[in-house]
Amino acid sequence: MIKLFRNIRQRMLSENKFSKYLLYAIGEIVLVVIGILIALSINNWNENQQSKQQELVTLENIMQDLKDDEIGLNTIIERRTSKAVSAEIMESYYNGVTINTLSDYYYHWTNVLYWDYHSHRNIAFKELINSGNVSIIKNLKIRKSLLNINTAYEDFFAVRDHMYDDYILYLYTPYSGIIDYEDGIKVWLNRNVPIELSETDVAVALKNKTIKNGFTLASFNNNDLKEKLMEILNTVELTIVLINEEIKH
Repeated sequence: MIKLFRNIRQRMLSENKFSKYLLYAIGEIVLVVIGILIALSINNWNENQQSKQQELVTLENIMQDLKDDEIGLNTIIERRTSKAVSAEIMESYYNGVTINTLSDYYYHWTNVLYWDYHSHRNIAFKELINSGNVSIIKNLKIRKSLLNINTAYEDFFAVRDHMYDDYILYLYTPYSGIIDYEDGIKVWLNRNVPIELSETDVAVALKNKTIKNGFTLASFNNNDLKEKLMEILNTVELTIVLINEEIKH
């Protein structure tokens, strides 16, 4: 093809048809440019397809993480709710409400003190952040929702860490010198376990204002954490819907 074009040019020049040669040369240049543009368009299309495929794989991985996180969030919300209820019951004992059985007291203080841990399931999205490749997610709503989840978790962990410090100061430390943790764990695992519980230890604990304040803080903080977790769960569920729509699009 190149040889054919060369022969045509040489023939035009030899016949002194410069104007026709000039037009032909321009036409040839235009054809070359068009060819280059077509090649670039094909290359860009291929790159866009590869990028889209990579985005879909990433979104599917993120969605699986979110679904796992959704399960964990529902579980920890139930636990935070239970802890808040137990903390309120314990607080009521310190405000004069009658304790029906010693096992009630042992169960509720152990339920509050048992430390539940929940970690954020965000492996795929965290890899994107660390690689600086978050822009691969083209849907701005999805990207914003994922970033909002991360920010909300940071806030949640900050409150949870502060609450743990409160637990040590107001509950773990003062309780450790008063009451038998082993008995509390046994009752927490089985409220009908046939063991002898100490009425004396409970009486001493009920006079401790530090412990009372600990349950007040535990009630407040567990309710606060529960609300934060519910907000995160709502965003997680919304993001799963958005990703599903994007994948099907």
